[in-house]
Amino acid sequence: MRSLKTSQDFQRVRREGRTWSHPLVVLITCPNGETQSRVGVAAGKTLGGAVVRNRAKRRLRAYMQKVEAQTAPGWDLVLIARPPLVKAQWPELSEALTDLMRRAKILIHEGNEESRRK
Repeated sequence: MRSLKTSQDFQRVRREGRTWSHPLVVLITCPNGETQSRVGVAAGKTLGGAVVRNRAKRRLRAYMQKVEAQTAPGWDLVLIARPPLVKAQWPELSEALTDLMRRAKILIHEGNEESRRK
């Protein structure tokens, strides 16, 4: 899965995308018209210092690598870490992200992704 790199991409997804939230993380999705999905991860200073923020982002990226094969192509995703994520255990984080992706209908085995794009 490729990464969202530019601030313009992040801004476009935040402006045009649809948002789903959980106490641990926020997911914003937006169709990108490509054959591959891209993911961007953000962690604000409310999480803590640089070490804490980077660890939170690494954990979110690790989950996305784990479910890359199950993620529908053609989406830009932005994951925004919330402060409770810092203390969350891996199973809790994994369950939260799976729930968000299921609600957003971007998991391939969780429904028809073509109907979600309309």
